[in-house]
Amino acid sequence: METVPKALGRLRVAIEDAFLRASRDLGLTGQQAELLCAAMRPAAVGDIAQALRCDRSNVSRLLDRAAARGLLRRHGDAEDERVTLVELTPEGETLARRFLAALEAQTAALRDRWSAQRQRLAVGLLNELSDALDASKQPPRRRKWAGVAGHGSTSTD
Repeated sequence: METVPKALGRLRVAIEDAFLRASRDLGLTGQQAELLCAAMRPAAVGDIAQALRCDRSNVSRLLDRAAARGLLRRHGDAEDERVTLVELTPEGETLARRFLAALEAQTAALRDRWSAQRQRLAVGLLNELSDALDASKQPPRRRKWAGVAGHGSTSTD
């Protein structure tokens, strides 16, 4: 019998594959693509690390490499000088949008068959599942890299 945990496992593998295909087509690693998506709005380094479920020092190294590629820039927060904010450059913004478009394209045929109501229902269910997993009473396990899509690659780039 199919269960929610089994279905989530299948979904995790499918998402990981989708992320890898979409990122490789853009010359990015999955982690770089996730970083760009997490930084689509200016955000503090700590907030990005939390969103990616990754240690702040590993995110800092990933940010260094992305900045060296001209994909983002860092600057101090005007209100709190202790906080470093991350903003995408126009090139980084373009790559993030192209990555998201590639993910959208991978599900376009399915979504085209779904009504707007069914799409809203799917989004609601997926967000509810994510919230439930985030609220789990087990303390989060920090990995060297644990991406937004849930893939546990040990690569930092």
